[in-house]
Amino acid sequence: MLPEHSVETTTSSAAAKMQMLHQAQDESAAASSAAATATAAATAALDDSEPDVENPVSIKQATPRKVQSLDLDSISMFPSLGSSSSAARPAATATWGARTNKSTAGKLGAVGDQRRTPAAAAAAAAAAGPRVTASGNIQDRMQIPSIQVPGFGKSTVGDHVKAAMTSSGARIESTTSQATGLTTFLISGKPEAVAKARLALRSSFAKKSTVEYHVPSSARPHLLGSKGRTLIAIQTKTGVLINIPRRKDGETTFEPATANEDDLEGDDESIKAAKEEIESIISKSCRITYRLTTVPATYYPFIAGARNVNIQAIQQETNTRINMPFHVSSQDDEDDEDAKDTAIVIQGDRKSIRKAIERIESQYKEIDRTTRVMTINIPKRQHRFLVGTKGVHINEIHAATGCTIEIPPVDSTSDSIVVRGPEAELIPALTLIMEKANSSQVESVDVTTAHKPVAGKSKTEHARHVTKYLSARNRLRKIEQEHDGVQISVPRGEAQTTVTIEIVAKSRSEVEAARKKVLDAVKAMTPGLFDTVQVEPLLHRHIVGRKGQNINRLREAHGVEVIVPDSNSDSHEIILVYEVQEGTDASDLTKIRAALEAAKQEVDKLANDATDFATKILSVPARLHRNVIGTKGSTLNAIMGLEPTTSVRLGLPRAGSADTTKKAGTPVLTEDSIVIKGPKEEVERVAREILALVEETKHQQVMNSYTVTFDIPATASPHVIGKGGANINKLTEQFQVKFDLNDKTAGADDKTKKKTGNETMEVTIQGVKKNVETAKETILKMVEQIADATVAKLNIPVVHHSALIGAKGHYVRRLEEKYGVRIQFPKAADLEDDEDQSKLNVVLVSGGKKGVQGAKEELLELLDYEKENNNTLELVVEPKMLPHIVGRSGAKINEIQESSQTRIDIRRSTDADEKAEVRLVINGSKAGLKQAQKAIQEIIEAQKSQVEELVEINNKHHKILIGQGGSTLREIIAKAGGPSEMSAQAGLVKFQSNNNAVLLKGDKTIVEKIKTEMLAMVAEQDSWTTISIQIPASQHRQVIGPQFSHVKEIENRHNVRIQFPNNKNKKEGEAAAEGNAASNERVTIKGLRENCEKAKVDLEARIKSSASRTFSIPKRHRQAVFGDGVWKYRNEYNVVVVLPRGESGRNNAKDNKRIDADEDQVTHGLTDGLSWELYDLSGPAEEVDETLYTVQLQGTETGCEAVEKHLQGLLEKARASTHVLKIRVPTTYHGLIIGSGGNNIKNIEAESGTSTKIARGEELITITGPKEGVEKAKQAILRVVNSSEKRA
Repeated sequence: MLPEHSVETTTSSAAAKMQMLHQAQDESAAASSAAATATAAATAALDDSEPDVENPVSIKQATPRKVQSLDLDSISMFPSLGSSSSAARPAATATWGARTNKSTAGKLGAVGDQRRTPAAAAAAAAAAGPRVTASGNIQDRMQIPSIQVPGFGKSTVGDHVKAAMTSSGARIESTTSQATGLTTFLISGKPEAVAKARLALRSSFAKKSTVEYHVPSSARPHLLGSKGRTLIAIQTKTGVLINIPRRKDGETTFEPATANEDDLEGDDESIKAAKEEIESIISKSCRITYRLTTVPATYYPFIAGARNVNIQAIQQETNTRINMPFHVSSQDDEDDEDAKDTAIVIQGDRKSIRKAIERIESQYKEIDRTTRVMTINIPKRQHRFLVGTKGVHINEIHAATGCTIEIPPVDSTSDSIVVRGPEAELIPALTLIMEKANSSQVESVDVTTAHKPVAGKSKTEHARHVTKYLSARNRLRKIEQEHDGVQISVPRGEAQTTVTIEIVAKSRSEVEAARKKVLDAVKAMTPGLFDTVQVEPLLHRHIVGRKGQNINRLREAHGVEVIVPDSNSDSHEIILVYEVQEGTDASDLTKIRAALEAAKQEVDKLANDATDFATKILSVPARLHRNVIGTKGSTLNAIMGLEPTTSVRLGLPRAGSADTTKKAGTPVLTEDSIVIKGPKEEVERVAREILALVEETKHQQVMNSYTVTFDIPATASPHVIGKGGANINKLTEQFQVKFDLNDKTAGADDKTKKKTGNETMEVTIQGVKKNVETAKETILKMVEQIADATVAKLNIPVVHHSALIGAKGHYVRRLEEKYGVRIQFPKAADLEDDEDQSKLNVVLVSGGKKGVQGAKEELLELLDYEKENNNTLELVVEPKMLPHIVGRSGAKINEIQESSQTRIDIRRSTDADEKAEVRLVINGSKAGLKQAQKAIQEIIEAQKSQVEELVEINNKHHKILIGQGGSTLREIIAKAGGPSEMSAQAGLVKFQSNNNAVLLKGDKTIVEKIKTEMLAMVAEQDSWTTISIQIPASQHRQVIGPQFSHVKEIENRHNVRIQFPNNKNKKEGEAAAEGNAASNERVTIKGLRENCEKAKVDLEARIKSSASRTFSIPKRHRQAVFGDGVWKYRNEYNVVVVLPRGESGRNNAKDNKRIDADEDQVTHGLTDGLSWELYDLSGPAEEVDETLYTVQLQGTETGCEAVEKHLQGLLEKARASTHVLKIRVPTTYHGLIIGSGGNNIKNIEAESGTSTKIARGEELITITGPKEGVEKAKQAILRVVNSSEKRA
């Protein structure tokens, strides 16, 4: 077994908890070095799988690309105002190819050397993670090297553990193993409680250190948060003290080039957690976005590299996020207008962005110098095989040859393919391109040329109708399913002059067979089978009907298929197709035309019956259209309603839409037009609301059109703008105005920019007139305050700086806020080695003249106070005295500090010698120093007067010296002048259980008095004698009294000890020997001879006053008389009722008479809906059992007489109880029957002379008594039930 000590801190099963702790130690001791290696490998793999640059989301802006010069200091390109409050933009990433992040972990090897350092074992234990229980609690384990566990005197590990339990609410157990050199803490509870307990334990035990951490200056406001809330939250969560340097003099609103070094103070685990929190804030607050447009998009694939290898390397190297658009042609998303944006988006800090841009542009120049271009022609239909799914084929060609290809857009008729790359790789790239292009067989069917033109309908129009019909009826899908690997595609859009269906497959035979079927299907769809009808798109759903019932009816009635445009289309055209069935003559054009005309008329009728459709065109200036639409269409959606029945289009219609077709009498649409279509009433409502919104918008624009322009000194602009734009943002939000600050020298060249000291900045404010004027006055007041600014230098010795600054800068911040100034204390780190050290005494106060004067006076007053009260006294004490000065959990030293209003610091020697002296540094006023010194000296003197002495006292006297419950020992200590509190007395006297020694520890005078008193008592006990007296065993209980009261009274009166024999081992029914009988009656008395004789006389008097008598009852009434037990007679009358041997006096189920055994004596009834049974217990006289049951009463004569009288009354009542009534009453009435405090049931029992029992949770009520009384009680219960029902 390993030597260990355990601190128990909970009341749960000690064995189970200790078993878990020992198991934790065994696991820690048996862990292998391979486990540590695996942990390191896993950590490395985690670092690999989580790169600095996360997978961002592409950011696209619909702005035209134009070449621009790189200006990283441009405010317009890198806006800084409001950055602190804006939400983090989504991260950008390269979309060129798929990005993979795979983490690999090495396999664990064989178990090697099982010995490792405590730090490594603690790290391995921490990696295991918490265990979650079924109740939702977690159980976590934390290990700390034992050498890091501090403590002095009585302040042990258990004290810190208890304090952590109290503050967190978690359960903690601890154990220390010398084998591993670790202290293990087992923490259980809710997750938040466990986290709080871990923080408290780390704060108490873990080794503290201080590290410097670099933080960009621009991140400081975000790290601090509003009024320091963010910083306080990080310190509270991690337990790390974070010291942020104050802003240097002359620092402007904009980010400086250098970073600040913040100090992190705490244990290693806490510092690591704090760093993660800080890094998270920095990554969110210090990243800006730059759009690079100087690199042609044709070079993007080379810069990105195959599968984005190059661009990922640049991201890793520069710590940026780069989104480089995928460039091949516009076919990727021809409907996406944002696809035209080809700018490279870079996110990061300015320095990192500059490095990334340099890397990208250098690669572009090198690629432009070394690449060549070749053009080849490949049929248009094979272009898609070169691209592949999501550009996979282009990536393969690029990875294999380093060449890229550029393909013309889909709507282009060009067959030219541009191949770009190194000259030596162009031919291999061409070979791969041809392989990809010829990898599939392609055939096409020109639908346009399949039929002859018909008057009034173009070939292209008919071809589009045919492809729509074949697609809608899944004719092409069926052909695909009939041929293996065949894919059939139809053209998209309405602008093509030719309509071609393409068939693609690997097999030439499958392609040709599928093409033949497609061609047959196309030829079967002659122009005579088609017709069209123009219907407003809003009415298309009425044409279809619920679940397509209208078009199904048309198909069944006329054999005509109705093709309705997609719901997202604004096309008016509905296609009618006559489907030729088997056995139908396709040449009967008259019949086909009649069916189409009938279907067309029904469609027109459905459209006319659907609604009174109307169209209204409003003319609203295009500049106000976005106000009508609102953010993401919110305003327009609110006007149209949740289920809109109208359509609203703003501006000119899209090319190719139905509205672009000019009809006679229709108004000409302009960019100011708003077209509303739908039911007439709804169109009118929407038009009214749009016009009202437009008028309100115009009014707001007029109200907010007031503009004022004025100049302010350029030197005041940083203060007006504020840190990160804080002041301008505050004014904007407060007055609801717009600001524009313009540097008048911004457009001048360097030669004309001369610093004269009179430079100005133009400020423009726009908004409501009153708000604009107020904002202007506010800014001018700020400028006046800046002009009034002054700086005062105060010579304050550096030793007083910490007191003037206050805890965490509290006092100096209060002065700054009170007087509106800035106070700067010097730092030793800011001075060079050869500079004058007296500069460390110079404190700068800057701000308005009045504020500076007030702050200066208050600082000097505080300095005078500090010189008077901030004194230091150093005391040297022996290490063994330190625990007594500190007290339990620091209680004593805290008491001294509070009473003397001082601060006491304990400084130990760095030497390993345990006997090295300890220095106590006391800071405070002179009077406080004297008071604290006196209190410490008193503790030291008191401890020096402490002595330890062993007194030889035979252990047979120990029990007498301790007394009942330690009463005698407490009297001895109090008589000797010792403390009266039990907690203070605990350590003065300790009795040794294995020998005759008694240890006395305490003040020398008190110890001597205690020793004298105890020896005197022992001498007195040695002179004691022992006498005996015979007391019959049957009278022991009466003599002893309730709870030994009679015996204790005699012992205290005569200072003796009385011992009665123990009869617990005597068996029932066993005949005792005469000698044993005598010993069972012998009572011993110990004490002085005369006291023993007096006690004997008192005992004999007790014997004479005792009495005994018998009481007999018929055995059949035994349960009624003694059913509730006989102990109450001992407690109430001091009388013992001795039952016959083998009887307990309790209710015995086997002796109970079955009252329902004889059905002839049971009467059943039903009264007022309540059922009952009446049992007659009297029975025939010859069946009555008159066997007597005799008990013995032992006690005083008066008591025995009272008990006998009470038993006689119970017997009489039992004899009168001849009947039992069982009635079933719903439990809802039981409360009314019982009454408040049982008063109602007591009255019923008293008036009827019965006893009543109500079964808990059941309907049964049992009434016992004479027949008349039982009937009377039943009627009383029925009255209660009936009266309750009437009230209800």
